[in-house]
Amino acid sequence: MRLKHLTAIVCFALPALAHAADDWQTLKKSAQVSRNQVLTGTYLHQMSGVVETFSIVRGTGAEGVIELRQSLDGTPREIVRNGNELIGYGPDKKALMAAKVSAMRLFPALLPDDMAGVAESYTLKRLTGDRVAQRECDWLELKAKDKARYGMRLCLDRTSLLPLKIMTLTPAQEPIEQYMFTEIELVAPKDRSLFKPHYSLSFPIRNASAAASSGTGVEGVEVSGLPSGFRLIRAVQRSLSGQAERLVRHLVYTDGLVMLSLFIEPQAGEQRAERVSTLYGAVGMATTSQGGMQLTLVGDLPEASMLSLLKSIRVVQK
Repeated sequence: MRLKHLTAIVCFALPALAHAADDWQTLKKSAQVSRNQVLTGTYLHQMSGVVETFSIVRGTGAEGVIELRQSLDGTPREIVRNGNELIGYGPDKKALMAAKVSAMRLFPALLPDDMAGVAESYTLKRLTGDRVAQRECDWLELKAKDKARYGMRLCLDRTSLLPLKIMTLTPAQEPIEQYMFTEIELVAPKDRSLFKPHYSLSFPIRNASAAASSGTGVEGVEVSGLPSGFRLIRAVQRSLSGQAERLVRHLVYTDGLVMLSLFIEPQAGEQRAERVSTLYGAVGMATTSQGGMQLTLVGDLPEASMLSLLKSIRVVQK
């Protein structure tokens, strides 16, 4: 009888494991689709009691995917993507800064290119179906295994796997930020002029060649104390303007979902007070001083987690 009971448990568990593996594959495909699917649409971005509206057009060009997104309310700004290059456009410097901030999270591409290691820190669960922008979709939920990170729910289009709605959830399962298409067609615009920005003032947000040349190590410092699951994916260093001897080091870490940028720079003047704040939606910033260095951490973690994590990081100059 015990053998039959064990056999029944195994037979029941195998389909569940197969479905779980299928869901992870679905999420990986969705991450690619979210960056490459041609489309024409309008979406809402809701955060901290504020709602913004954007239009987006995406097609293919000589450098690969090309897209233009434009704010339809609030500060006027545009973001153009050409392959791996991002450029912000606006009527003035304030608009350019707003474009740079908006580029921190470019819906629907909120999942990383490389999702290796996500399962180490998150569980994935399939929820019920739904309907967004007149299209059928299915919810998947990424839930953090600890209370120091946000979770995420994505409603994926049943035809293309494009995320139609994405919600970022606090550890208490409360939405802190959400994006949602209100209109969407999975076709590129025929009018190529729609990819041209309306403003002449521009600011490079991400340069393709600079990103490609970044290494995975940085000289002069050793960093420890990050939570399990985070790994270094990029590190660069540059001199402060007019101060060649003062280097600012920028290290980028990821757990497969969260992106953390750690900036290390020589402390100038008196020691600054510890500070934590929200930059944009789910993206926060924390600063502190350590051993004659100013440390700044930027990433999509809860505010309390940002400061706690920054305090646990140890930077040793070699």
